[in-house]
Amino acid sequence: MNQQQAIDEATFVVVDVETTGMNPVEDRITEIAMMKVQGNALVEEFSTLINPLVTIPANITSLTGIDNLMVQDAPPAREVVPYIAEFLGDAVFTAHNAPFDWGFVSHTTQRERGIELTNAQLCTVKLSRRILPQLPSKSLGPVTRFLEIKIPERHRASGDAYATALVLVRYISYLKKKYELKTVGDLLKFQDGYALTEKK
Repeated sequence: MNQQQAIDEATFVVVDVETTGMNPVEDRITEIAMMKVQGNALVEEFSTLINPLVTIPANITSLTGIDNLMVQDAPPAREVVPYIAEFLGDAVFTAHNAPFDWGFVSHTTQRERGIELTNAQLCTVKLSRRILPQLPSKSLGPVTRFLEIKIPERHRASGDAYATALVLVRYISYLKKKYELKTVGDLLKFQDGYALTEKK
């Protein structure tokens, strides 16, 4: 990814995963959704259940609605990884709490196929901290409620990724107007706390 690439010409892939737990090394992905955003519009989607080849804990099923029966005929991660890597390409990996999703996706591609991902990472939680400092919580629910974005199906990968993609589109439009951000590098610097001059 060329960080000098114009934001309007860049590709962002918004990712959400559902998992069997919180540890990307020990736990496994049960569902992944990826939304491709180009020119500030959602242009393509990839989503699938994944058979984790381990038992899904009851507390995870109660949160996501994904149970062992639902994934028994789904492809295992080893079959899905090539599609994930191809869809992601050299796009900016974007997620709400990106370290979590990146941890699972990058560990899975490495473990299953020896594919090392090197994508730039954009976190909409980090962006929310700077753009919506007044919100007590920067989790996806409060952020989408504030922005009046409806999540089609909360705690399912496709619904959460879709909502996050809409948050990203809204944020990019706002930042381009307020700070005249032009490049992917500008966006990455903003998320990391660099001070910017507001447009007069």
